[in-house]
Amino acid sequence: MHPDIKKTWLETDVLIIDEISMINASTFDLLHSIACEIRQCYDELFGGIQVIACGDFFQLPPVSGQFVFKSQIWLHYMTEVLVLTQCFRQKDDEQFFGALNDLRVGQVSDKTINYFMTRCFEKDENLNSKYTRLFFRNIEVDVYNNQKMETIKQEGYWFYAKDVIKNRNIPCSFQIPAAVYLKIGAIVMLVRNINVEEGLCNGTIGTVILIESNAVWVMMNKKEVKIECVKEEILDCSHTVVGSRFGLPLKLAFSFTVHKAQGSTMNKAVVQFNSKAFINSLYYVSLSRVCNINDIFIIINNKFNLRTLFKSITVDSDVLEFYKEYM
Repeated sequence: MHPDIKKTWLETDVLIIDEISMINASTFDLLHSIACEIRQCYDELFGGIQVIACGDFFQLPPVSGQFVFKSQIWLHYMTEVLVLTQCFRQKDDEQFFGALNDLRVGQVSDKTINYFMTRCFEKDENLNSKYTRLFFRNIEVDVYNNQKMETIKQEGYWFYAKDVIKNRNIPCSFQIPAAVYLKIGAIVMLVRNINVEEGLCNGTIGTVILIESNAVWVMMNKKEVKIECVKEEILDCSHTVVGSRFGLPLKLAFSFTVHKAQGSTMNKAVVQFNSKAFINSLYYVSLSRVCNINDIFIIINNKFNLRTLFKSITVDSDVLEFYKEYM
């Protein structure tokens, strides 16, 4: 039904799936079934494609469903496991790496708690406003981003996308925002791949330095980049365009969710532990985005609550069982 996608499936020899912890078992099984059907090969994993799954099951779990290692397809085919033990992000701060690993495996000592307490703040007024904030929920991200925009004493500009919907019966979910309000000095994130070779891909963060009538200049990867409106299309099962949006592929990024940050390395990060929506693995993921303990700032209304939170951290029993023979 999608000739170009089908061609990719047929020509792929090796499929690398990153952040595998966030893929649930049913999705993995579904992808296997699709691959087998397209490639007309039913007795090999993904129809004969070599699958390399990378990630850490101690990190963020699937939003719903079971861990991927519960899949019968996974249990039958994914028999080779290699556990990587060398740390790269915190390689120059062994104490930080050790404390983070305590959180990761749910064995938090008083020594570890005292170590992280040195980075705990009840208010963030004195912290650099350019440090990225990490939240768990999108609504918290939106509120903070809007608050930061209000502090910029520059003229603001709205960029409105233009939609063409040909079939109202098919819901169209676009990556490009319907509207985005920008000012010079705003921190933004690309939501579409623009030039992967130059590092201008979905998730790249930069600072707005100039605003034109139909484009925005952003400092990204230490380069001045002109971001113009692009077209995004939604196709139906017959490869027919049912909807399109022409707009600016940027959104505010003074803050974003921990889920969005998994896999990223940040220079500085402020983690908001005031949210009641935090789950155990989010503590480790959020605090391990930086290279040095001095680059993380924990915000919580009451410092004493942080001790209780750290003491209550546990690890999913299925994850512990999975790693039992490798740890």
